[in-house]
Amino acid sequence: MNLKPVQLQLETEDVRRVLQVALDDDAQQALALIKNVFAKKVEKALQRH
Repeated sequence: MNLKPVQLQLETEDVRRVLQVALDDDAQQALALIKNVFAKKVEKALQRH
């Protein structure tokens, strides 16, 4: 897989989760957010081109 810069668009629910994780300081929730939201969006963005 070729890596390149990507821009991610977050849905309102994703934004809410980011803010919730930041406020709660919960490492498990942060990891779940990265795996279930950010990583999937990055993979999709890299596949488009």
